[in-house]
Amino acid sequence: MSKWTKHADWQPLPQTVSKNLLVCPICKQRTDWEVHDRYGWTTRGYRIICSLCKAEWEYTTSVPKDLIFGGAIAAMSRVTKITHDDSIWILKKAGNSQNGMQFLEKEINFSTWKQMAGKFCSKCGNPLAVNEKFCPKCGEKRE
Repeated sequence: MSKWTKHADWQPLPQTVSKNLLVCPICKQRTDWEVHDRYGWTTRGYRIICSLCKAEWEYTTSVPKDLIFGGAIAAMSRVTKITHDDSIWILKKAGNSQNGMQFLEKEINFSTWKQMAGKFCSKCGNPLAVNEKFCPKCGEKRE
């Protein structure tokens, strides 16, 4: 396989991951995600890294239709597929936190990682970081 290539923050993948996983499940902080990808002959891999604790997850596909390059529809399909609730992500590194050690190398779907982020706003359901006193989406005071 080739080396990992980082996506720029303004590109669709980092924005989509940050929109769908607002709080890191390991450090429980609101974060911006780094997204890296690599291409191989039979696979296309993605890696996301929390910009705060440096925890790393990997998602790899081996379906030939996912390797189709070109066209906005094919690119958008890949973007939404990796953040779909049923997509499988494997924690590769717990970063500088010991919180995720029990999840290393386990296949866990994206919806479970989102639930592991922790607290949610009682009014709108938005994920909350451990240090937030008010919901950044609706302004509700944290209980």
